[in-house]
Amino acid sequence: MKSLEEQLADAKAELDRIERAIRAAPCAEVGHRWKHLGGKHAGCVESDPDFDCDCSLPVYECEVCGNCDYGENEEAREIIANCKARREKRSSK
Repeated sequence: MKSLEEQLADAKAELDRIERAIRAAPCAEVGHRWKHLGGKHAGCVESDPDFDCDCSLPVYECEVCGNCDYGENEEAREIIANCKARREKRSSK
């Protein structure tokens, strides 16, 4: 029977093997591995030029396939919704 230390070493080696396999797997199999590229202006002022909007949407690129979301992501949708709520609150005063 293997000692606890040997079992732990085997488990770590198996974990390393699985992590390498995930890094090498195509995006279709394990999903995109997004990396933050920066931001882009949300463009909220287009609908209300009197509102001083400084919203920035996060932009991500997949480290594996190079696909870019161009700021079309859940975080961006939340930012836009919050900006809209602030504009509506301001206009109701």
